[in-house]
Amino acid sequence: MTVLYIIGGLVLLLVLLAFIVTTAFENKAEIVIDRPRPEVFDYLRSIKNQRNWSVWGKDDPNMKEEFIGTDGTVGFIERWEGNNKVGKGSQEITRIVEGERMECLFHFEKPMRMTNDVYIATTTVEGNKTKVVWCISGKAPRPFNLVFPLMKGSMMKGFRKGLSNLKGVLEG
Repeated sequence: MTVLYIIGGLVLLLVLLAFIVTTAFENKAEIVIDRPRPEVFDYLRSIKNQRNWSVWGKDDPNMKEEFIGTDGTVGFIERWEGNNKVGKGSQEITRIVEGERMECLFHFEKPMRMTNDVYIATTTVEGNKTKVVWCISGKAPRPFNLVFPLMKGSMMKGFRKGLSNLKGVLEG
């Protein structure tokens, strides 16, 4: 009987923590690329180019993709379905500030349902060098908000590796 009380107490504690811990998150990474901003931005605005540098696109070479609209313009949608690492979902370009920023709305269906805001921004650092900032923000559904702080390291590793790949593509 004592074991049941302990298990029940732990479950209750986890439920309470899920309502105490914030659901909001933001993960951001940046890199400087030795290329002029217009060149970098023109490359980044194409969702199809993400296959060349994003780690998640490389995690499943057999991922199914569907494209709707004109790539690099507001309203363009990519839908994907792949293995457990890439899951299933879509991204839509929702806003473009020419030469500076592209915003997308990500809808994840698997492994969990979530909607997140993502942006990629470019700024000139000096001369022909461009700083690229890649950011995702949103709310983690309860009780997943309890594990999101633990997942941040993995997500940031993917962001940093993707930006490193981008640097290699554009500078190579």
